[in-house]
Amino acid sequence: MTASECEFELGEMHFAGKRWGNPQGQRVLALHGWLDNSASFDFLAPLLPELDLVCPDLAGHGKSDHRCHFGAYNIWQDVGEVFAMADALGWETFSLLGHSRGAAIAMLAAGTFPERVQNLALIEGIYPFTTDAQDAPKQLAESILSLKQQAAKHQTIYSMRERAIEARANGLYKVPLADARALAQRGLEHFEGGFTWAHDYKLMAASEVRFSRTQVEAFIAAIQAPIHLAAVDAGLLTTNAEVTAWLATEPKIRVELLLGSHHLHMSGQCEAVAAWLRASWLL
Repeated sequence: MTASECEFELGEMHFAGKRWGNPQGQRVLALHGWLDNSASFDFLAPLLPELDLVCPDLAGHGKSDHRCHFGAYNIWQDVGEVFAMADALGWETFSLLGHSRGAAIAMLAAGTFPERVQNLALIEGIYPFTTDAQDAPKQLAESILSLKQQAAKHQTIYSMRERAIEARANGLYKVPLADARALAQRGLEHFEGGFTWAHDYKLMAASEVRFSRTQVEAFIAAIQAPIHLAAVDAGLLTTNAEVTAWLATEPKIRVELLLGSHHLHMSGQCEAVAAWLRASWLL
């Protein structure tokens, strides 16, 4: 099974992405993680041919436009764009699949317009980073300073494509070379005689404002769709004592522990993730 390219013109921004599967199948928007792109789902999508699976490059990633304002990428900005994409597709109702940052976007979206989201599947992510109300001034200051620092940095240029791929494979969230090569198809671009990763540098800046824990819990309480979470044993979620304690008291979220790494939906454990998703959504 092969994917087709899809495009969205939303306001003044152009979004690109990939569409997999059956146009008459269950409608699903798949949201990738931070500094990834729609190719993040290249390994999983062919295993789910019964879905109409649309995988956009989110703003600032892949082949989609960067935000033109001088500011951070606040996660609620993506929520409106998710629904604008669904509207452009003619989807009144649909399901959401999200990985990491994409999972946090999916959760917020499902709580914003709960009547439109039929199913919610989260991979290695639940909610965005939170901040106590009294820390809001500190958070805004941190964002402004971090944005200034990122703007002053020189863009990393790799003389060879393979060196850029190796750098991604050994980055903050390590992935196999096969995964890095898949991401490079949409994430690398020619620049000054070499190659550079094309994501917007502003994605590296801290958010100007974060939701409080109380606000995040309000979004989750509003969700009507079943919430299924796939987490890695000894992964980012399961090693966070605060998150695991919260999950133990949250009956709405059905947790499945899988073996693998943070990008388990890619080459490493895509078959297990496909089986989990099929069982969760009764495909």
